[in-house]
Amino acid sequence: MTEQMTATEATTFEKGHSLTSAMVLAAAAEARGCTCQPYVDWFTYKRWKAQGMQVQKGEKSTHLPNFIPITNDDGEQVGTRPATSCVFCRCQVKPIKEKH
Repeated sequence: MTEQMTATEATTFEKGHSLTSAMVLAAAAEARGCTCQPYVDWFTYKRWKAQGMQVQKGEKSTHLPNFIPITNDDGEQVGTRPATSCVFCRCQVKPIKEKH
């Protein structure tokens, strides 16, 4: 079982920012008619959940291409493989209602 991400971890990016991803997100925000900023207002479902937010029903993600490292048994990176991250902007989420 993986540890739950904290709200602070959910807004921090260890590997820096990708100019390509920032451009994709800026274009997606413009198409949505919102002012959400890359790496400030766009996160994966898991990161929004860690921040106490829920993606609203019917919202569609924006897909970002990325690469995942491939490591050998010694933990040394030997390559990468393509992957996709699905992200949502701040306009697509709302606070999670607490159950009583």
